[in-house]
Amino acid sequence: MGLLLKIVLFGVALYAVWKTLTRWKGLFDRFVGKPQEPARTPPARPVPPAATAAPRPQVIDASVPCTVCGAFLSSAATRCGRPDCPLP
Repeated sequence: MGLLLKIVLFGVALYAVWKTLTRWKGLFDRFVGKPQEPARTPPARPVPPAATAAPRPQVIDASVPCTVCGAFLSSAATRCGRPDCPLP
């Protein structure tokens, strides 16, 4: 019975010391203030390649060479700009 009583009293003493220290720490923090934690910047999240603006698809038009000046013009163009251009 004596050993059990010593263990219980030791536990009560540890509990009392723990509560006293936490109370004193709380009072100390209230009057002095808690130390400032270093500011953390959130890690930058990489942008997935699919979320970036995709390049617009280019429409390729058929080109026809001018017989007079040799310039390649699109098939939708009417003339190359020269007065003697045979294209309609």
